[in-house]
Amino acid sequence: MDLTHPGIGRGSSLHGLDHCTPTQRALRALIAMGVFNDGYRGAPPRGWGAHRLIVYGFHLSPRYDDLVIFTDSPDNVARCFASWRAKRPAFPGWRAVCVTTHVRLVHLPTGAVLGVEAVDSDRRRSQCASPCPGSRHAKYMATDAPLTEEEDTELGAVPPMSASASMLLAGLFARMTLTAADGSWATGGWFSCPPEVSARRSFVPETGRVLWGSHDRWSLSWGGFPDAEFVAAALTDPHVGLAGAAAHDDGRAIVVRYGTASLTLAEDFRVSPPISLSTTPD
Repeated sequence: MDLTHPGIGRGSSLHGLDHCTPTQRALRALIAMGVFNDGYRGAPPRGWGAHRLIVYGFHLSPRYDDLVIFTDSPDNVARCFASWRAKRPAFPGWRAVCVTTHVRLVHLPTGAVLGVEAVDSDRRRSQCASPCPGSRHAKYMATDAPLTEEEDTELGAVPPMSASASMLLAGLFARMTLTAADGSWATGGWFSCPPEVSARRSFVPETGRVLWGSHDRWSLSWGGFPDAEFVAAALTDPHVGLAGAAAHDDGRAIVVRYGTASLTLAEDFRVSPPISLSTTPD
C-alpha cells in the first residue's frame, strides 16, 4: 500500500489511517465535505475551493494528532484550504501558523492542524508551532483572527453527522491516494488511475462530485474514476480498510456501512439516486 510511515498509530500494529484524535477526525470529515463537492451538481461546500485538491499530485500522511499533505505544489495546495487575507475566506475556519517552504494551518472550529509540504521537504520542520524564520504568513489570516460571520454561516450550513458517519467520511478522505499492493484497486487522488491498475472508467471532470446527507445516511456521486468498487475496496480492505466497515452492491450502487452509518457510492450520475440537500433526517 502507498502509506506514509508517520501515519502508523502509536503502539499499534494497525495501519493508523483511522487512529487519531477526535478533533482530527472531525476535521477530516469536514475536509471530505469540501473535497467531494464540485461543479454545479455539488452541495454548498463546493464553494470552499477544496475540490481543487485533486488536480495536484499529492499523498496523505494521516497522523494521530496531525495531517500532512505532501505535494510538488505546496503553495497551490495550501490555497485550496486557506485563502489570502485580502480575499473572501473560502474553506471556513483556516488560519496560518507559518508559511515558508511548507505551510502549517490550524482550523479554528475543530482545533486540528494541517501541514502542506513539498515532497522533498525536511520533515523535522513540519512540527513547528510558531512562525518559522522567514515566514510569509502575513498574507493569510493569522491565528488571532476570530471566525467571521460569513465563516460561521458556512459552517452552520454543514449537515449534522453521527459519530459513525464522521468516522466513515474521515476514512473516505484519508484513503484518497491509496493503491492496492496487488493492483486490484486504487483511488489515485480521484484524478488518474495508476498504470498498474485496470479501471473501467477514466476521469470525467465535467460531471462534478456530490457528497451530502445527514446524521447516519450519506451519498456520494461522481463521474468516472475511481470505480465505485475501488472506493468500497479502500474502505473495507482487510489490510487498510476501516475496521468494521462492510460493502453491499444493491445492483444500482454500492453501499458501505460502518456502525450505524451508511454511505451510498454511485460513480455514474445517470444511475445515482437523487440527493436531497435537506439537513433533516430521512
